[in-house]
Amino acid sequence: MTKINYFILLLFLTLSYNSFGQNNCGVTVDTIKILLDENLDTFLSDLQSESFQSYTDKKKLPAFIKQQLDCLTKDKFSLANPNEDYRCCCTSSGKLPSRKLLFFSTSKDIFLITYLTGGIGISTSILMFKFQGDRIIDLWTGYGFPEFKSKDDVIKHIKLKRKKEFGLHSNFISI
Repeated sequence: MTKINYFILLLFLTLSYNSFGQNNCGVTVDTIKILLDENLDTFLSDLQSESFQSYTDKKKLPAFIKQQLDCLTKDKFSLANPNEDYRCCCTSSGKLPSRKLLFFSTSKDIFLITYLTGGIGISTSILMFKFQGDRIIDLWTGYGFPEFKSKDDVIKHIKLKRKKEFGLHSNFISI
């Protein structure tokens, strides 16, 4: 990468951090840490070593997680269940939820959720929180195109894509 490319990347990351890093939700969204995958090894280790319970019904989302997701997004984290319609494309009704749940899993201190988002194309978002009690202390997010069915699918995807350019992230953070 040339010096100009590094400068542009640094400028973009700095601007991203200033726009997404601060919120009134009690959790810092550190875009630089996320885009550089600085906390990903810890999340991967926890995903592989802890026991998780998985769900495919949005009504089972823990209340404190739902409150955080609502706060971090402009649309109250609108989410359809796997068997429901969502805003998959430009022609979908604006009344439909913006996301479609694939599954979520929880352990004693990790929350993992994957969901589809639409627009010009459909992609899959991966979002992980580390929490203590009802407080989120760390988060990581990425994306892919597979429709993940399990925590193991997510682990395989992350291991396969993490060292590739734009493998787990585009050029911005989205929840």
